[in-house]
Amino acid sequence: MPLIYATEIRDAYTQGHSENVAYYAKHLALALKLPKDECEDIYVAGLLHDIGKIGVPDSILLKPTKLEISEFELIKMHSYISGQIIEKLEKYSYLKDAVKHHHENYDGTGYPDGLKGEEIPLYSRILSIADVFDALTTSRVYRAPVLFDDTIFIMDDMQKKNKFDPRLYKTFIAMIKKLGIIQKNIHKKIEFKGLEEQRNSFFFTDSLTKLLNRDALLSLLRKSYDYEYKVSLIECNLKAFKEYNKSFGLNKGDVILKKIADYINHELSGITKIKNPQLKDLFLFRLNADKFAILYIGQRGEFLSYKLDKIQNKIKEKFEIDFEYSFIIRDKYISKNIERDIGYLL
Repeated sequence: MPLIYATEIRDAYTQGHSENVAYYAKHLALALKLPKDECEDIYVAGLLHDIGKIGVPDSILLKPTKLEISEFELIKMHSYISGQIIEKLEKYSYLKDAVKHHHENYDGTGYPDGLKGEEIPLYSRILSIADVFDALTTSRVYRAPVLFDDTIFIMDDMQKKNKFDPRLYKTFIAMIKKLGIIQKNIHKKIEFKGLEEQRNSFFFTDSLTKLLNRDALLSLLRKSYDYEYKVSLIECNLKAFKEYNKSFGLNKGDVILKKIADYINHELSGITKIKNPQLKDLFLFRLNADKFAILYIGQRGEFLSYKLDKIQNKIKEKFEIDFEYSFIIRDKYISKNIERDIGYLL
């Protein structure tokens, strides 16, 4: 267990995942009426199935946005690494193949070896179903937990493409409808709040201005359709800033850009790190080069126009650069298709 904790402590969102998978996998094994000792073996394999993630770089393992193809190829190695580690654990080495192949798909499209059908070890086929179910029904940095009925719908759609062993999947669905979702992790999470903030800042902070970045905006917007408050999103631009860079050089441009970001941040003094997404709050982002965005979560966003007019005049006066803004969204509840709706901005 300490070895499993050492792996999961790297990512607060997946703490407890291995125990949950082990729990679901064992119950599926019991529903299949496998021998008691095999049910226990499957439980242990569930505990150990992701241990290979200890070999995946943080920049990939903890990335809250979509992985690049090359990054996904690296993270796929975790199941192979898990098998290699378990092979060194004398007591459990016989579970190496069960763990190594838990990401194989019944139709042969999985990894690491592209095994198909019953070429995939039985334990691996059981773990695959349990792994997907728990991944969907628990929180991730990039989304909230998926509801039970929606999870079954998603998994049914996967099964139409033969992802899972049909016999095992049918048994699992009948079992899970009686068993339900684990309401809490079996073990208490180990929390290091300051560490989690630093991890988030690695992905969500603009390196020049220290404002939140585009990925942070996307992360908030993905969750925004659950807010009880309306949302306003404002795009802000430093007009003709490229010409400023050409005239005075990139280094001076960066200095001025940071000063302007600091000034806007100071003026929008309501900015705080959100703790409860239902609270009214205000965020400033740097999307790229000379483009910023402001996200306001609250009942009335029109007061921002007055504030931004003042900022606009001060930036012109203080830095001799034109600042313009426009409302992309004004006092609306957000749909689940927010990324599609504002894709041109992002």
